[in-house]
Amino acid sequence: MKKMLVVAALLGGMLVAFPVIAKEGLYLGAFIPFNDISGDIKGIDNGNGLGFRAGYGLNKYLALEGSVFKTKHDTSGNGNIDFSGGTVDLKLDLPLTGSKMEPYFLIGVGGYELKGNGVDYKGGGSQVGLGLDIYFFPELNFNAGLTWRKITFDKGTPTDLDEKVRTFDVGLTYHFL
Repeated sequence: MKKMLVVAALLGGMLVAFPVIAKEGLYLGAFIPFNDISGDIKGIDNGNGLGFRAGYGLNKYLALEGSVFKTKHDTSGNGNIDFSGGTVDLKLDLPLTGSKMEPYFLIGVGGYELKGNGVDYKGGGSQVGLGLDIYFFPELNFNAGLTWRKITFDKGTPTDLDEKVRTFDVGLTYHFL
């Protein structure tokens, strides 16, 4: 947790170097997540699915964002498991001068579920991520991001399963200006 706070403080300090072109207000988007799950539960292959996000730009650099997603994963030939989640994130935009690209950093928390093939685990955890928004128009952007999650599944049998999930996602977002 201390490392995440240090990184957030450093990125916050960098804001002074970048002029403002970030969007403020409501935005909605859809994305395709590609998840790699590793940890205490073995035999889960990589999976993909669909997700949706909604956010609100609080000011030039900060947005509060929520997302939901669901991905399907094979279990080494023994059927499928669905991994789903809902997250709340603080998104830090870093607009670049004269560019239609905005790198971003996010930090947040989420609730997650692994279900199917006789498995039903629920839990929560933290996440950090980074990515890039590329604007086609002021209202529409393409985004690609990478997120790292640490999840503890504390409901189900057995309990206290620790998982690490790495997510790569691509999507489109519409900004209501």
